[in-house]
This record gives sequence, structure tokens and C-alpha cells, in this order.
Amino acid sequence: MERNGATQRIEGDRSVPRGIRSRLSGAAAFAVITVLCLSACEDDLAPQYEITGTGAIEGIVFWDVIEDGVYDPTGGDIPIVGAMVQVQDRGTGSTFPGATAATGFDGRFRLPDLPAGTHDLLIDTLTVPAEMSICQNPIQVTVNPNETRFSQVRGRSGCLITILAAKELAQGEFAIVRGIVTSSPGQIEAGWTYIQDETAGVRAFGGLDGLGIEVGDQVEIGAVTGNFTNDFEFGGVVFRSLVKGVGALTPRVVTTGELAASGTSWTDPLQGRLITIEKAALTAAFGAGGANIQNGIINDGSGATTIRIDDGVADRNTLNDLMTVGLCYDITGFGANFAGAGQIFPRSVTDIVEVPCN
Repeated sequence: MERNGATQRIEGDRSVPRGIRSRLSGAAAFAVITVLCLSACEDDLAPQYEITGTGAIEGIVFWDVIEDGVYDPTGGDIPIVGAMVQVQDRGTGSTFPGATAATGFDGRFRLPDLPAGTHDLLIDTLTVPAEMSICQNPIQVTVNPNETRFSQVRGRSGCLITILAAKELAQGEFAIVRGIVTSSPGQIEAGWTYIQDETAGVRAFGGLDGLGIEVGDQVEIGAVTGNFTNDFEFGGVVFRSLVKGVGALTPRVVTTGELAASGTSWTDPLQGRLITIEKAALTAAFGAGGANIQNGIINDGSGATTIRIDDGVADRNTLNDLMTVGLCYDITGFGANFAGAGQIFPRSVTDIVEVPCN
């Protein structure tokens, strides 16, 4: 065999160029693989694996009064008697035969002889107290053959919704929301706290003083929807939970014209949101022309709107020393509404920064 020549000698006198021999070897290998594949493909495929057998679901329906996600009667949690539960074929609304039960005196239920697989556990909300909300209904349950799985159904005094969804409720409705604190209690006015989530911001009136709540904390509250002079707010606030130091939010930059237009509706995204207006000139002094002494007029060239400085921010008798007509300012505060007119509420005097007009 010639190792360095253009050909190599195989099977006596036959010489095959190296490249052709390699290709023939590859083709031969491919032919072998093809034959094996065709042989395997002639066999029938095994049937798809199917889960057979039955299992059971048992569980408890309870009012999670202390809202920690765990049933604890010593903490005040209440078992729900007579709640109707049923297991349905997932996503179909069809209840399996015999898969309906009522909870006993201890709030517990058991559903045996269920087909294996993942199904829907549905609670009839007409059979639980009207004041209790089942916020996830149905819930998914998995049944394993020859096993009993446990599932707890947790009720709350209300379901968590977004701030924007709360604004769309009728006045006087109870809502539970969670958001980041953008002004601490009493920072602008006694009893006022502003919070904001990914959808909107809102002023909460009362209920949060003395709890050590600071800007950047996350709070969950229950409250009743309402308004003051067309400015949406939460009243009857009930504190629910606090997570410290989640992080302060960045204000949204808007124009004075945008803020003025936002006053037409309390559901407008700017209402209650932390915002910044840049290079806005004070065009009318505080109290000018018979206006409220705490109101001034600002304009960044896009249209005039009102700046209102409340008692928690500065003395109302010194506001014309704080800002000067003709000078320009970057102003951070909250979108607000007075009888259909858009306003901005600064949180402190440090939210008002003089800047060049050009």
C-alpha cells in the first residue's frame, strides 16, 4: 500500500483514488443506515402511553382571615361548612360522574374514584359566605393512580386587582390593591399617601399613619373607591401588608398640556401617578386673579396647567417667595384633578428645581 501516493492499492490490482474511496465508504455506510431504518420503520409503533387507574382528592375550604396562605384556626381562619366542590375535565366545564361533594363541619371534603390526570377543581361561590372571595376558581389538581392528593381552597375578604381596575369600579366599591409608596403618609397633606402599581397611581386617605411606611415600600391595602372634587381617591383604608425597601419609582416625564388634558377623567393614566414636568415657567403667581393662594399657573409651552402646593409642603403665605413669575422649573409631583382641571401636587420643596428656560 502506498501511503503518500495519489492512489492506494486494495484488493490486488485495483487502484481507487482516495477521494472516490472515501465517498464510496460514506455511501456504503449510508446504505446500511437506510436499510436499518427501513427495517425498523416496518415495525408498528407502540401505542401512546396512557395513564390508567383512579385516585382521590381531599382538601379543605377555608377563609384565610390572617392571609398567610396556610389554614390556622388558632389565628382566626374559618373552615367553610357546606361549600360545594366538584372536579371537572380540564378546560371543558364537564364534571366527572360522582365528582361532587360538600364540605363538612371542619371544611373538609373528599372526592374518590377520579380518573388520573390534571383536572379543574371548581368551587360553587354561591355556597360560600358572600363576604368571602375565591380569587382562583377553578384551581388545577393532579390525580395520581392509587393516591390521595390534598388541595386547599383559600378564600379572602377580597381579590387583589390593579389600581386602574379599581378606578373603573363604581364609587363606594371595596377593592384590594398593591403598590409602591410614592409619598409617605402626611408628606403632602395630613392622611394622604400615594401609591402606584404598573397600571396607575392613587391617593389613599387615612389608615396608614404611624406604621413606618416610607417612599419605596410596597403596601397592600383594602379601601373604598371615591372622589374628592373629581379627584379619585381611596377612603376607608385598611392596611393589609408591608414590604420594606422595594425601591422608589422613576417619575414619568409629561408636558403641562398633557397634564391639563388629563383632568377630564380620574381614570386618566396621569391621575395619581408620579410625574415630572420640565422647564415650566410660572406664568401667574400663587393666588393671582382671585385664585386659591396655594395655586399657581405653569406652562412649558404646550398649554397652561395648575401647580398646587399643599400645607405639608410649604407655608401657603410664602409660596411666591418659593417660585417667581417668569422663571422656569423642573417640578416633580402627582397628577391631580380639581373639578375637571389637571394639577400637579409636589411632595416637597425639593421637588421644585429652578432651571434655565432655554
